Amino acid sequence: MRSILLQRRFTIIRPKSRCYNFSTADVSSSRNRVPKALYRQLLSWCRRNDGIPFNTLPPLTLAPPQVNPVALQRLKEMRSFLERNSDDLEGCNVKFGQHNHPAHYALYKEDIVVKDKLITFPEIQDINELRSIIRSVYWLNNEHTIENIQSTTEESASSSGVDDDQKDQISLAFEAIKSCNELSSNELDSRLKKRKNSIEIRNRKEGVPLFHVGQVIQHKKAKWRGVIVGWAVDEAKSGGHRLTSLTTKQYEISEARSSDTSTNKDENNSAEATVKYTILVDINDSSLLHLSKSISLESQEDLIPVDEPCLRRIHNHLVHQYFSKFNPNEGGHFSPNNVLKYVYPLDRFSSDGNEGIEKNIDSLMKNSNAKLSVSPKLQYSCEAIINGIHDIGHRLLLPVLELNKQKSSDDKAVVSLASTLLSSLQSMTIENKRGISSASSPLDLAISSLRRLNQFYAKLIALQWSHDIHKKNENAIDFKLGQTVKHKLFNFRGVVVAWDPKPHMDVSQWDGLQGVDNPNEKPFYHIRPDVNDCIREFGGPRSWRYVCQDNLEPYDLKHGRIELEMELDEEEWGWDTENGRFAPSEEIKFMHAEDVGDNEEAIVETIQKLKDIISDCFLSVQGRGSTAVGKLEDATTVQDIIKEVFKEFPDSSLRKQLDAGISELIEGKTKQALETFSDIVAMEPAYGEAWNKKATVHYMLGEREAAIDASNKALEADPRNFQALAGIGLVEMDALNDKEAIAAFQQCLALNPWSMVSARLSICMSRVARTSSSTDNADK
Repeated sequence: MRSILLQRRFTIIRPKSRCYNFSTADVSSSRNRVPKALYRQLLSWCRRNDGIPFNTLPPLTLAPPQVNPVALQRLKEMRSFLERNSDDLEGCNVKFGQHNHPAHYALYKEDIVVKDKLITFPEIQDINELRSIIRSVYWLNNEHTIENIQSTTEESASSSGVDDDQKDQISLAFEAIKSCNELSSNELDSRLKKRKNSIEIRNRKEGVPLFHVGQVIQHKKAKWRGVIVGWAVDEAKSGGHRLTSLTTKQYEISEARSSDTSTNKDENNSAEATVKYTILVDINDSSLLHLSKSISLESQEDLIPVDEPCLRRIHNHLVHQYFSKFNPNEGGHFSPNNVLKYVYPLDRFSSDGNEGIEKNIDSLMKNSNAKLSVSPKLQYSCEAIINGIHDIGHRLLLPVLELNKQKSSDDKAVVSLASTLLSSLQSMTIENKRGISSASSPLDLAISSLRRLNQFYAKLIALQWSHDIHKKNENAIDFKLGQTVKHKLFNFRGVVVAWDPKPHMDVSQWDGLQGVDNPNEKPFYHIRPDVNDCIREFGGPRSWRYVCQDNLEPYDLKHGRIELEMELDEEEWGWDTENGRFAPSEEIKFMHAEDVGDNEEAIVETIQKLKDIISDCFLSVQGRGSTAVGKLEDATTVQDIIKEVFKEFPDSSLRKQLDAGISELIEGKTKQALETFSDIVAMEPAYGEAWNKKATVHYMLGEREAAIDASNKALEADPRNFQALAGIGLVEMDALNDKEAIAAFQQCLALNPWSMVSARLSICMSRVARTSSSTDNADK
C-alpha cells in the first residue's frame, strides 16, 4: 500500500521527461529560450573546470522571485514526505530518486534548508556540488516544472508578475555566470597552470625538486623545522648567453670571452634553475629560536630532510588549510588536501588516500561512501568510545531529570540550569547515536564524542569551582551582579558583570590604588562602563574596566541612563523592569553564589553527581593508554581528556585539594601551591598527578633536583605520565644535559606524539650534533 502511495505521490510531482532532457531544444516555448541558454552556459563552465578543486564557497540563500515560490513550496512538501517515509525509500527511488534527475540534490541533500519562501544551500565544496545546485535552481524555475505542478493541483498563477519574476531569475543566472568567470580568473586558471608546470618539471631528467609537498624539512643553519606547502622553479638564471647591461641596452658577451674556462661553463649550467619552497614553520621552533615567522620561502640548498620520526609533527595554525591529516606511514608526513594534490599530482605524498580528484564522482555518492579505512582494532576502539559515551550520556540524564522534578512553579534557577544541562546531554546522546551510521570516519566520530564529553565536564567544573569560590567570599562583597556603580576617582559609571574575591594579577602599582591598603587582597569587579564617560575621562571608549571595591560606590539609574559600548549578551543578561536594573541569568547568579532560590543545595548536589559519574568513567580507563591521531586539534582533545584522567583519584576530597593547589598556582601563589601539593602526597603517595604538579612548582622555583625527584615519583605511580617526562626533559635541557633531555623528550613523544616538546628535542639534538662535529674536527 505504501509503494502505491509513493507512486501516486511522485507521479504528481514528477516533471515531464522533456523537463530534464535539456539537450533537446524546445522551440514551442520562446520564454524558456534565454534561461535555457544561460543554464547551458553554466553547465558548460562546470564541464570546462571539472576536476579542478577550489576553496570552499559560502552558503547560498535564494528567495522569490529568484526562485519560483510555487516550485519551492512543492519542493518543501516533497522533502517532508521523504523524511516521513525514510524507512521505505525504494518506491521513492523508483519514481523520483534517479541521480540524473535535476532535483535529486535538492531533495536528498540533508544540509539544505527549505522553508516556505527560502532555500539555503550549504557550503559548496567542489564542481559537482555547484553543478547540482545549478540544476536544482533551473528545475525550480523551469516553466515546465511550474506547469506540471499547476496542472495537477488547483493552484494557478496569473500572467501578471510572471515576466518580472523571470527577469529576476535571468539576472540571477547572469550573476552566477559572472561569479563563475571570476572564480576561474582568480583561482582555477592559475591552479591549472601551476599543475601543468609542476607535471612538466617532475617529468624532467634533471633539475627535479628534491623535496615534496607534505614533507617535513629543517633549515640547515637556523635549525627550525617546517612542512612544505608548495614549490616553484626559478628560471631566472637559466641558459643562453650571459648578458650585461651598461646603459639601457643589453650587450651579449662574446662566446669566446664567456668560455674562457670549462669550469665557468659548468658552474653556469648548474645554476640554471633554483628551486624555492614555501614552508609552514613550526611555531614552537620559531618561538624558542627567537624568530618571528610562521611562513618562509627558502632555497633547496638551505634545507635538509628531518629523519627523526618524532620530530615530524609540525605545529602551525595554517596546517589544517593545506593538509587533511598527519600520516605516520613512511616515518611521517602530512597528507595534502585536494587542492595541493591537484597542483602537485606527481609529488610523493599526493597519492595519499583514495579521493580520486580527476574522477567525476557524484558528490552525494562520494559522501555516503567516504568512510576512512581503519584497522579492525582501531575500528573496535572507536566504536567502544562512541557507545561508551552514549551510555554515559544516558546515565547523566537521570540526575538532571531528578533535579527538574524538584522545581517549584517560580524556581527559575532550577528550570534554567536543568534546561542548559539537558540540552548539552541530549546533543551528546543524539549526535553519538547518529554518528555510528554516518559517513564520517570512526576515528573522527570518536574524537567528536570525546570533545563533547570534555566540554560538558569542563562546564561542570566551571560551575562548581566558581560557585564554591564565590560562596566562601560572598560576605566580603558590597555590590551585586547587574548593579550600577560609579568610580569614586575617575567618575565613570558602569554595570557589574562579574567579581573576583582577589585580583588575578599584581595590581599594587595601578593608578587609583595608591590610597588603598593592600589592594591585592581586596575584591575586584568586572565593570562594563558607560561609553560617554570613558570618552570624557580616558579620551576614548573602553569595553570593560577592572576596579577595586574600595573605589566604587552605588549609582542610581534615576539620575541618568548608562550607554554601553557593546550590548550585554542576551542569553546571559536581561532587564528587570520591576526593579529597573540589569538582570543576570540564573546560571551566572549560581556561579557567583547569589540567591537562586530554595533549591540551591539540590543544584550543587546534582552537579557533584554528574562530576562523579564522569570521574568514575575516567578512573575506569586509567592504565589503558592513548590513541595517536592525525590532527593537532584532535590530539588536543585527546590530551585534555587524558590530563583529566591523570587528575582523577578514588578519594574525591584529594581531587578537590589538587584543584585548589592548581588554582593557587594559576594565581601566582607558588609557595602556597607547593604546600598544598606536598600535603597531598604526604597523605597519599600514590597520587601521581599531585607529584607531577609538585614537580612543576619546584621547576618554577629553580629547584632542579627536587623537580626531577617529584617527576620520578609521578612516573612510579603511572609510567605513562607524559607530562612528568616532559618536565624531566625541561630540567635537563636547562642544565645543558642534552643527552638526558633527549631521552626524556623521546619517551614523552612516544606517549604523546603531538607534544610541544618536539621543538625542544630538535634544539637538543642540534646541539649534540654540533658538539660532536666540533669534537671530530678537533681530533682531525
